[in-house]
Amino acid sequence: MALDFHALHELLQAINGQLLEAGRLCLIGSSATILLGQDARQTENLDVWVQASAIREAALKRACEAAGLSFDPKDAFPSVPYLQLVHPGLVQVPGWNAEKREWFGESERVVWQGEHLTVTVPPPTALLASKLVRGEPQDLEDCLWLMAAHAVEAEAIRTAIRALPKLAGRQAAENMEFLTLLRP
Repeated sequence: MALDFHALHELLQAINGQLLEAGRLCLIGSSATILLGQDARQTENLDVWVQASAIREAALKRACEAAGLSFDPKDAFPSVPYLQLVHPGLVQVPGWNAEKREWFGESERVVWQGEHLTVTVPPPTALLASKLVRGEPQDLEDCLWLMAAHAVEAEAIRTAIRALPKLAGRQAAENMEFLTLLRP
């Protein structure tokens, strides 16, 4: 089942309704771009950037499962929409300052708010750098959309790329060069 903007909002409301305490989730990946307005995009999962989230894992697991969402599955291809906990490793999201709760000096962006749950996303520059590390075709489409919809300049993306770990930054820089060829 693919999740669009409306379905994501319903799912967040369902999770919120199951929580008994306050929590913050920072979404990255396609769920973040959808919540930033990428209407034509769909996803099967919510990628939660653990470093910028603040919620008890047991409470989140219970709320997700009660809402019909698989929680942090280890299967290669879960059969239902799922919430994935993402730690730094293969995925990188640059610019987070936990002490100030901001990205590259910019406040975190709240994209959804419920009684118990607040959902944030990194700024487009951090999302772009993160998507450029992997550089799959859908990531590049998301990058083109983010650049156009949020008026992100190439130099701002290059600055975010320089904040990535060396190997990830090299991969993102290579994909950035390819992206500039695709940009109209």
